Amino acid sequence: MKRAPIVAISGHPGSGKTSLTKALQDRLGVPALHYDDFETITASPPSKIRDWIERGSNYDEIMLEPLVREMIRLAETTPPPKCVLLDTLLGRAHGATGELIDTLIWVDTPPDIALARKIGEAAGRARATPGEAPAFMGWLESYLSHYTGFIAGTYAMQRERVRPAADIIMDGRASVDRLAEEAVLAILQRLDRFAEAGDPKRTPIEAQGKRMLSLIEDLNCPFGLERSAKLGDGEINEDRFLAIVHKDSLGTDAKAGLRSIARKLSLPEAMLAMLCEHLGEAEIVHFGYEGGKAGLYKIYVEFSGRVRRGLAKGAKPVTELVHVAVKWRPDDPQSARVSRYLWPAEARGVAAVRQRLAGLRANAAAFPSVDAAFEMIEAARHHCPDDRIFFMEVQEDGSPRHSFDINFYSAGLQVASVEDTVRRLGRAYGIEPANIDGWLSRIAGEPLGHLSGGIGRNGRDFATLYFGASARKGVGRG
Repeated sequence: MKRAPIVAISGHPGSGKTSLTKALQDRLGVPALHYDDFETITASPPSKIRDWIERGSNYDEIMLEPLVREMIRLAETTPPPKCVLLDTLLGRAHGATGELIDTLIWVDTPPDIALARKIGEAAGRARATPGEAPAFMGWLESYLSHYTGFIAGTYAMQRERVRPAADIIMDGRASVDRLAEEAVLAILQRLDRFAEAGDPKRTPIEAQGKRMLSLIEDLNCPFGLERSAKLGDGEINEDRFLAIVHKDSLGTDAKAGLRSIARKLSLPEAMLAMLCEHLGEAEIVHFGYEGGKAGLYKIYVEFSGRVRRGLAKGAKPVTELVHVAVKWRPDDPQSARVSRYLWPAEARGVAAVRQRLAGLRANAAAFPSVDAAFEMIEAARHHCPDDRIFFMEVQEDGSPRHSFDINFYSAGLQVASVEDTVRRLGRAYGIEPANIDGWLSRIAGEPLGHLSGGIGRNGRDFATLYFGASARKGVGRG
């Protein structure tokens, strides 16, 4: 049964999340739920709350079964393409409610402004009710005392736990009307994708990926965002992205900027030192994430100058190292491995690339990713210069991986031009045709990016299709 997607709005108390929820409810004509109507923890004595904080503030200890039941009921009874709004402090950080959220908006309001708004709201209520001034003064004294004691700490903890998993981050200093206008556009775009997907939970980036992406957004610089999907073993993994930044965007000291991000993602120091050694010649840095059972973080440094020199007229072909990458599991940083992306001297031009691919295919009876590469080259070669179909081979330390990456952006094609090839890949990997068709229906109009394939680190054939690189702008409020 199809259900309506749930759009959650989170932020600090006083951030404006409730006002935004009400404004969205009026504009979209959809039902809304409010965490404050269901939670009971704030009615507990301060000593009990303080004890909960000292034990680690486990959000899952907040009992919200009635809210969960109401979220499910409204999602199942609200007809798509409408959605259900949820005004909540906890975002996806509360397990039982978080797993039902399809889109999370974080209203990013500085804590001092949020505090001022909360006090202003309370003062307004007191002013509107004769005789309430003494009660307001008592509340204010108590609240400010507890604010410095432990409430301020809960704000910081909430930001650390909730914000990284947000799909949309909005500047809470803006007016409610402006926030609502921007949020309506973003929500409607996502509702369209959800309706096409038939499954509201398919396209968002999950929490670990959001943590990395939030660090890039906090650079407050333009960056490219490229999505992809990995096909293999009966599955399509869409929880993947590459965020692409110029080295200068890391700050005046690019190495310090890289260290700051990488250490927050627990990259081992030895691997970080190796990347920093290469950063001097590099121009571009890619930050990647691949979801799955454990997830995978990735950082690449790219030597764009080597590619430009190699493509210059009259340049003698030599094998060039184009990327050095480190990839590791968030739950096991010591799993980090180094990958090297080489542009072989013997793979310049379509004929040479085909010959290189044929060498890979000769080592296996069935090689669906290589077959797909041949077909995509044939589709692209009439739309760009011969040497702009860019081929790399990938080697990974301590792994059986031996793969390739072919860039098709110069051909200016859309994913729709290779749909038949992708469907054949899906059949070869045992993926349900309905799943392939649903995915393709959502990305058919996206620019065709590149195809990666070959033998993966598990020793089996895989294919990853990259598409739709787009310009993004960081929020710079971290």
